[in-house]
Amino acid sequence: MGEKNPVLIGGTTSEKSSGLVEAFVRTVRRRWYLLVAGIVVGALVGVGVSALQPRVYAADATGIVTTDNNNSIGLASTTDTLAKSKATQYKSLATSRGVAEDAIKATGYDLSPQQALGMVSVAVPLDTAQIQVTIRSHDPDSARELADAWIKALAANVERVETGGNSAAPEKSQDSEDSEEAQADPANSVLKFIEYVQAETPTSPVSPNVKLNAALGALALLVVVLLVLLLQAFRDRSIRSVEILREVMGNSPLLGTIPLSDALRESRLLPSDSGDATSRRRDFTLIESFKELRTNLQFMNPDRPPRRFVVTSCLPADGKSTVADNLAIALAQGGEPIYLVDADLRRPTVAKSFGLIEDVGLTDVIIGRAEEDDVIQQAHAYPNLFVLAAGHIPPNPSEILASERFSAMIDRLAEKGTVIMDAPPLLPVSDSAILATRFDGALVVVEAGNTTRDQLGKALQNLDQVNAQLLGTVLNKVPTKGSEAGYYRYYGENYYYDESGDDSSGRTKRSRTKRSKRESRKAASGV
Repeated sequence: MGEKNPVLIGGTTSEKSSGLVEAFVRTVRRRWYLLVAGIVVGALVGVGVSALQPRVYAADATGIVTTDNNNSIGLASTTDTLAKSKATQYKSLATSRGVAEDAIKATGYDLSPQQALGMVSVAVPLDTAQIQVTIRSHDPDSARELADAWIKALAANVERVETGGNSAAPEKSQDSEDSEEAQADPANSVLKFIEYVQAETPTSPVSPNVKLNAALGALALLVVVLLVLLLQAFRDRSIRSVEILREVMGNSPLLGTIPLSDALRESRLLPSDSGDATSRRRDFTLIESFKELRTNLQFMNPDRPPRRFVVTSCLPADGKSTVADNLAIALAQGGEPIYLVDADLRRPTVAKSFGLIEDVGLTDVIIGRAEEDDVIQQAHAYPNLFVLAAGHIPPNPSEILASERFSAMIDRLAEKGTVIMDAPPLLPVSDSAILATRFDGALVVVEAGNTTRDQLGKALQNLDQVNAQLLGTVLNKVPTKGSEAGYYRYYGENYYYDESGDDSSGRTKRSRTKRSKRESRKAASGV
């Protein structure tokens, strides 16, 4: 009774980092639709931004540097190198104010030299004597015309530079020997820049790039969504897996996991075995989970199993009443008398769940208005299950539960069978912690994905403060879809059989059992 319940809220740095990664992966899997939405919305935003941007067209015109020295094949390599060197030098000339003014004058466009220079880009392709001029404009025809005019203007400026302002051809030497020596020297060759490739009218804009903008928008919003999910995972303290619960609980036992089930949403009670094969197979995992909880509870202390214990949770709506009801059913199916007492006098639900009378019950016995034998009701369809409703809701629930009459009544019922008390949550009130000290302990229900580490830690500290015994925990509403549901799928698929001995796929029980054993051995060996 006085043994402390270990609660591990912290952890090592590596454990926290690993837990954060796992939490992030779970968050991404759970919120995958946000990633898809982010990609779609980001792409649409990129397309929308592109639609608002003006169209820009690009036209390319190319010129080439040549020489007039074609008499010597041996000098071809030298003159080619000279032409390439000059092309690099002329690149800066191509972006000069003089060339811009000449190109504007040729086209007649109303542009300033600064505006024209802002539209042009010049490049010298690697290891060539070519100069490529690219004009960007909102009008495709203007881009083409200005690109051709720019090449012509550059050619005229090159000619002026190379001839020193004299465009006439140089006079021939009177001395034939001097003439031959001059031609043999590459430095004396006259360089020319001529139009090589005329510009064509562009048919599609180079900007905006709709595909690129859509991809960048999708990527940007995807990163934003991932950062939000990472922040959510970092701040998420909820218990979403068995591993996290065991980390928090330390050495305290996890007695069972209850899957999230539509059957319990419709009714808090386990479905009967009278349904068709499909419904029985669907509910098999749920039924077996409560049988497992029953078995684990009975084997906690075979010599002195708990006979009087409370079922509680951290907060309301965690499912503690549903667990109490169905655990009572599972225990009653074992043949022993089970007494289910609704001790949640603030929000009683037990009688309503079983379709029994709610007006009389526990409070009537405590105040002496009735005997327990007169108000205890047998649950329909469960001959070994007896229910004591809460009765009239009193103004002082804590005093009722702390009374000696209540303890004496529970002791009398425990002489006849096992008593399960559906008690209030631990955090809002202290009733459950006080009850656990007076009886065999408390079974705490934890809702997967809703109960946080801090809430569970606080609830268990409340038990510790009064030296109450923690029997164990039950992880409730565990998802049956996703990475954490592998056990449930395996268990349901490999161990369910109908009354004929055949499973739903038509295979016999014997063949399925052999396959189940093989898979069990593989799972145990880590294969």
